[in-house]
Amino acid sequence: MTIKFLEIDKINKLYEPQLSNAVLDVIKSTKIILGDNVEKFEKNFAEYCGVKHCIGVGSGLDALTLTLEAFKKLYHWTDNTEILVPANTYFATILAIMHAGLRPVLIDANYETFNIDTEQIACKINKNTKGILVVHLYGQIADMTKIKELSDKYNLKIIEDAAQAHGAELNNKKAGNCGDAAAFSFYPTKNLGAIGEAGAITTNNDDIAEIIKKLRNYGKNKDGIIEFAGKNSRLD
Repeated sequence: MTIKFLEIDKINKLYEPQLSNAVLDVIKSTKIILGDNVEKFEKNFAEYCGVKHCIGVGSGLDALTLTLEAFKKLYHWTDNTEILVPANTYFATILAIMHAGLRPVLIDANYETFNIDTEQIACKINKNTKGILVVHLYGQIADMTKIKELSDKYNLKIIEDAAQAHGAELNNKKAGNCGDAAAFSFYPTKNLGAIGEAGAITTNNDDIAEIIKKLRNYGKNKDGIIEFAGKNSRLD
């Protein structure tokens, strides 16, 4: 007997004909790049997470990479900047740090939660450490109380990898609203999945949101003028 990894056809059938009609509506509207539906989703997801901004992007990896690139621009991080990150995570988390031109520093996991071991963070902090990339693994939010204490003490930025934590809560705060910015994946296997690849970034920081909006669209501002080198990572 063969057991499929993911039977997405059975999942999609649960939402027919609404799903097919929604796709056709988008095609007929001709607004297939950053259209009204993207804006509506961004607004709804931001409200759901309890944050000011949601920026849709092409994938979870892009969400992480663009977030780090935005921090790099805003806070003038150099290539020597180190980002603390749990060793027990999907390799895309580490790739994002490397793609942004930063240096990952691995921290072991807590054996009870499998999230980052907060007791080991402080010993890895030095003058080059600028951020903690927290991964909420298996739907469990990391120990954000302790992580926030450390970030305040050492003036570190907190980035959440919330790819597996849509809707998870800790102390009345949802994932995506526990740090300076958060990255989500909507890969079909996630608890909020898309038809294909998709991702989003949430933040309460106006400057971060503005930079990321430019980064996802070739570095263009709202007037179409390219201000800096960006990429094509738009949620369609």
